[in-house]
Amino acid sequence: MRKIGQMTTRTPDLLALLRDHADKYGDQLAHVLPDRDITYRRLWSRIERGSARLFGEWGVREGDLVAYVGRGHPDAIVLYFALLRLGAMLLPFESVSTSQVQQMLAERQPKLLIQDHEGSMTGMTMGSTTGSTTGSTTGSTTYALEALLANWSHHDPLLIDDPMSRPSLFMRDAADDWQLTSLDQLCRSLPATPRTSFIDQNIFTTDLLRTIVLPSLRDHQLMQFAATDRVPGTGS
Repeated sequence: MRKIGQMTTRTPDLLALLRDHADKYGDQLAHVLPDRDITYRRLWSRIERGSARLFGEWGVREGDLVAYVGRGHPDAIVLYFALLRLGAMLLPFESVSTSQVQQMLAERQPKLLIQDHEGSMTGMTMGSTTGSTTGSTTGSTTYALEALLANWSHHDPLLIDDPMSRPSLFMRDAADDWQLTSLDQLCRSLPATPRTSFIDQNIFTTDLLRTIVLPSLRDHQLMQFAATDRVPGTGS
């Protein structure tokens, strides 16, 4: 940790912190889904489950590209960290027109396309919550986001060393170009406290990640998402 004027900046190993939070602050809420409370213990368990399913059932390997089309669902954060542990890359589309999405999918040809279960921005047909279809636009196998965490996956994923430094997330810059960045880069110069706890229709912008999502996870704080209702419940 270092101080610059009144600003405290940290470059944490966020994956190690989340694993530690599961042990030390496991009962604290990370966020709330309509049918269950997601504590920090459960959040880490879901990340592990996501890595296992992506690797063992959906065939994602180091260096693969996975696209996400959605509107700020918190499980997309689980997807990102699960892919990060495998050394795979995430190309997220939020608040992007259908034509732009289809153009990028055709250009990039991701191994998988994962979409929020609340409809399809691309007009492509998804399988059931536990199945998949092959999208005719890209040839990519398509899954609903909720299928990633539908049930436990009994596989042992092959995890990479030092995932923090691996460029793994495509982000749009001011010129509307897509740039690949690492979690280590995103975690540099985080604010001392999160700007707010509320996250609207987007997650994967530099501003929202650096000022809300990452510092909230670092500090084991509760996040609120517009995409979900705050209705306490139980479940996995």
